[in-house]
Amino acid sequence: MNDIFHTKGVGEAGSELSRALIAARLQGGVMVVDRNLRVVMIDRKAADFCRVSSGQSQGKRFYALFPALLGSGFSGELHQIISATGNSRFTRPADNSLLDQFTEAFSRDSSTLLEVSMSVYDDGSNNYCLIRFSLQAETKNAIAKHRIHKQNHAEVSALDIHSPKSSSGKNGAKNDLENSPETKNVELTDQQLDTFLVDKSSAYITTDQFGFISQISPAAETLFGYSSELLLGSSVRTLFPGLDDMHGLDLVENMTSLATQHNQGYVLAATCHGESRYLDVKLFHSAVNQEQLIILCNDCTQISQQAEELINRGELYDLTSKHIADAVTLVDAEGFVLEMNPIAEQLLGFTLDKSKPVQIHAAMPLSNEDTGIAETPVQDALNKALNVESNQSLLLNVRGAAPVSVSVSAFPLRDAMGRIIKCLVIFRPLSEARRVSSRLQWQSMHDSLTGLPNRTSLSKRIQKAIEIARQEGAIHALLYIDLYNFSVINDTSGHTAGDELLKEFAQLLIRLAGPSDIAARIGNDEFALLIHRVNYDKAMILAERILAELKELRVPWEGEVLKIGASIGAILIDDTALSDIDLMISAGSSCATARDKGRNKIHFQSFNEEVARRRSLATSMPKIVSALDEDRFTLFAQPIVPLNGSAATAKCYEVLVRMRESDGTILPPSEFIPGAEHFSLIDDLDKWVFSHSLKFLQRLQAKGSPLPLLSVNLSGSTVGDENAIDYILSGFSDTGISPKHVQFEITETAAVKHLQEAKRLISTLRSVGVSIALDDFGSGLSSFAYLKELPIDCLKIDSSFIHTMENSDVDYSVVSTINHLGHIMGVTTVAEGVENENQLRLLKKIGVDYLQGFLFQHPQPLDRFGR
Repeated sequence: MNDIFHTKGVGEAGSELSRALIAARLQGGVMVVDRNLRVVMIDRKAADFCRVSSGQSQGKRFYALFPALLGSGFSGELHQIISATGNSRFTRPADNSLLDQFTEAFSRDSSTLLEVSMSVYDDGSNNYCLIRFSLQAETKNAIAKHRIHKQNHAEVSALDIHSPKSSSGKNGAKNDLENSPETKNVELTDQQLDTFLVDKSSAYITTDQFGFISQISPAAETLFGYSSELLLGSSVRTLFPGLDDMHGLDLVENMTSLATQHNQGYVLAATCHGESRYLDVKLFHSAVNQEQLIILCNDCTQISQQAEELINRGELYDLTSKHIADAVTLVDAEGFVLEMNPIAEQLLGFTLDKSKPVQIHAAMPLSNEDTGIAETPVQDALNKALNVESNQSLLLNVRGAAPVSVSVSAFPLRDAMGRIIKCLVIFRPLSEARRVSSRLQWQSMHDSLTGLPNRTSLSKRIQKAIEIARQEGAIHALLYIDLYNFSVINDTSGHTAGDELLKEFAQLLIRLAGPSDIAARIGNDEFALLIHRVNYDKAMILAERILAELKELRVPWEGEVLKIGASIGAILIDDTALSDIDLMISAGSSCATARDKGRNKIHFQSFNEEVARRRSLATSMPKIVSALDEDRFTLFAQPIVPLNGSAATAKCYEVLVRMRESDGTILPPSEFIPGAEHFSLIDDLDKWVFSHSLKFLQRLQAKGSPLPLLSVNLSGSTVGDENAIDYILSGFSDTGISPKHVQFEITETAAVKHLQEAKRLISTLRSVGVSIALDDFGSGLSSFAYLKELPIDCLKIDSSFIHTMENSDVDYSVVSTINHLGHIMGVTTVAEGVENENQLRLLKKIGVDYLQGFLFQHPQPLDRFGR
């Protein structure tokens, strides 16, 4: 294999690829790329078709060679085939669109590419994609042979003033015939190979050997602005003023001399209006009369002016680069230095010797001023095909000189086909004032602890990613990472330990991220990773890798080992993305879904799905506000039944809230609780439920009825609210209801998330007689670890275990264990969601204290229980 690839390590790809490669080379062009999209080999046919060098292309990145294919349908197929280790074939006419897209990228005739096939071969350590091109040779149009009536043409023999071979001989005639675009209609005969015809539509003048005009074509009249009557018999010196300075009489020699005076070989002519025109002039001897000359004129004024402009720009660049205070360097597409101005030579400490190629990263070693990590802005500009303008100062570490703070910008330059051919690099030393300003700007865009970009910086990068997605059709991914258990480490081991853990995780992200990816810290324990040009599978693989490495992360701290987990929400960024704010909210919501699944989970959410969810939430918000203002919420209740009792004998009820629409329709909690939580209205709803529960008890007390125990739910937001204790205690004192008639249910997740606040709330309320139930126990992430820290009165076993305990020995054991643990701790247990007799039988066998569910009674309006 190596004798085919000439590349170390590819020989192990197997004889199968070898045979396929040999067969492909016999049939057409062939190229091989590896899974990192580096060109392993490209044969001459394929290189000629793609307009690159076969020898110099090997080892280069695919998109560095073919930038016009970036984001195209062809590149999408290539990525998918390499990822799936598959194969595909594209033929005409079924795949005309994709094949035409490929040929247009290289300005080729679409008919020349008949078929493209791609096959992937895996040698265990790398994937190699064999790309085969079936090509049809481009036909060179033969010189058209047209029989034209002699009266419509001037018959001449060739004499080109631009070539030393331009004589009336056969070679001169053939060269002018094949190379001159002006001689459109040509006739060659076996008898007169040195004779051809000039179309009358061409601008030409017939003169004698001394330059006196005997004939002028209509096109020449238009070109010079003179009528034939005025020019016939006059000298061509009228049209070519430069001839006045010529002393000889040989017109051919004089015109040749005029052409050599212009740097592009054109002859200056003057029109009747005094305007200057630059003409490409060719002189021919007439085949009819050898003493007559045909002067064929092609107007190249515009071309000449454009060329002059380019020359002037080049001279301006040379002059400017030599005298400006900034250092300017020009490098080629491979990063080799081509040009340097004097300031660049002074700062880099050497004079450019073009006989000794030098790479820009070797000539200009740069590093991050804070971390010391090497920075390569020029390579980044070339690899990403984007302008790179540093917003921070970098250290230029030239050997033998003190490090210098510099600002560096790199701008890729493209050819007519869009391929990057060079890169302009501008760098300048920073004054102390500018260095401080640059530093302040950097600090405003980065997290001071980890050095990662902050939320503001990430938002700008996301906006740029959205632009690329819209312009190029590229797809990116955003990972939203929430560290689990971090607040507990802060509380138990101190903030210094937490800071060390954050820095370690930041380094983990940097290590796993690609060169074009952006890792950022966007909150206290929240991070994000923006991944450029990636599909769903690769984004998921990277997310799984982050979790895998996080599981192995150990941070020693004062004799302990710190460990954390994470929840990762992911979302793809395509051309439908609206804004950075929408994407951040969507990714955050996706992360919340992953967090609800449990520890170290990933949730990949559709952006459109999230937009629809958010719109639904947005429409629910005004309804909730209106219902609160108009007191359109109502209380339902469900009895909590003793093990051997019934709904009729229940003395405890869980209070449930419902919302009434304006038309009286009752809405379940799923229709408004998510919106209340999202828009921070859940606190107001908690207060409404608590105050109306007390009013219900007041009405019973006024009638002299015995008061039941009402179990009222508190949201996580209320648990974490420092003012919650005040309004709860005020409610008891204002209504005169004893706290012993109210039990608060707090979910395990809310208690763990607000651990310190929950402990304070529970201790205070229990001290005045309120009982506390830990709701949905078992569904959280660290139930048993935190249970001993919470002084509660009741454990409510999550209904998910009750529903499956009939068919799952594991879930039956979980229920039994939780019940046993509760009894050991001296708290009562409640089984939620009991729906059938089999579940009831098993719960009686386990010995749970209380039961709740549809088997006993569906939720009913609370007022019915007071009758």
